[in-house]
Amino acid sequence: MDWKAQIHNARAADITEPRAQAGRTLKNVARIVDKVLTGSAPSARFRVAFRFYHGWHKGFEETENRKAMTGLVAETDFTNLSRSRNVRFLEEVRYGDELLTALPQRAHTRPPVHLPDTWRRQEQNGRREKMVDTALATDLLARAYNDPHEWALVLSEDDDMVPPVFTAEAWMKPRGGRVVIVRTQRKGKGAPRKNIGGRFLKLDGLMEVVDT
Repeated sequence: MDWKAQIHNARAADITEPRAQAGRTLKNVARIVDKVLTGSAPSARFRVAFRFYHGWHKGFEETENRKAMTGLVAETDFTNLSRSRNVRFLEEVRYGDELLTALPQRAHTRPPVHLPDTWRRQEQNGRREKMVDTALATDLLARAYNDPHEWALVLSEDDDMVPPVFTAEAWMKPRGGRVVIVRTQRKGKGAPRKNIGGRFLKLDGLMEVVDT
């Protein structure tokens, strides 16, 4: 999932303390995943493994957000995150700086990741994420190719995820798997409505929109 987008979806962007921000966001993510899975297949049982994609490193140094996430994950009882008996969240959380299928020699030792320096300083615009969306897309395709019978939920608000999702669908659907783009839509009177996917993308059966 695109963690930065989920922070905004959880309305946690204004929370200045990183651990509190991460905790609120994780609870909201669990609610969204619960809702999508139980709504899509009410009688099925799911074991869910999270992969978080974000700008986790300044050079080789962990960001405050990464430190907060590491602490939060260590303290969280994932068995109690789900409200459904049919959805179980696994404790084996992974991050997008460790790619699923990159060769071992491409990883550093400290930190032991393939993609450091994903939170970079720009000359005029402060810091920005780099390689995050492409890491998510790469891992999605790797998982679709190697485990086509599974489900993949892609929590992202970015249309750049549509091309890899189309390809993942072509690999997974014939083997019984499924890929879903999960997006949020603010509910309530006066809330702005998104033009999800516009009128140019054929996303029937590929997208779930969850109210926040």
